[in-house]
Amino acid sequence: MKRIYLIGVICMLCALVGCSNSNESNTEQIDASGGNENSQEVNLTQTEKPPSLTITFGEKVIKTRQGGYSWSYLDSEGQTVSIEADSMPSTEIVNVENAASVNLSEPITLNFKKEPLNYEIRVYDNNDEMMATYNNFKEVKEKGKAIYEVLATWEEGKGIYAVALDIQW
Repeated sequence: MKRIYLIGVICMLCALVGCSNSNESNTEQIDASGGNENSQEVNLTQTEKPPSLTITFGEKVIKTRQGGYSWSYLDSEGQTVSIEADSMPSTEIVNVENAASVNLSEPITLNFKKEPLNYEIRVYDNNDEMMATYNNFKEVKEKGKAIYEVLATWEEGKGIYAVALDIQW
């Protein structure tokens, strides 16, 4: 009888250990230095990473590329989950030779899926050197091709976005 009881206890312990392993988070760790863009987004919902960003210059909508970010959110069990995703520098995420031509005299809108608390715009030249920092595109003084990095802040964390633009007046 004791032998059956002992076997039952061992089976229950094995089952509990197996169940505890199945509750681990299946969120994929992101390494932006390799792989394609689609594989980096596996299992991450909009609340688990910074909102996407497009920039509208007049009627022209320009997509940005997501860079590194730090983000916190509540999972389905109410536990806080924090993600730190590193990436290549913005000057390597986008190619300045493929810069989209835009006109700063057009109305400019940053279209975040969720409005940030604040953001800043950094401008990089062809040598990966930061040339200037601005609070909005209306302040930009540089003409021609450059890499633009938008660093946005929310309550949940920060995100970096990169875009190559050819600024015209």
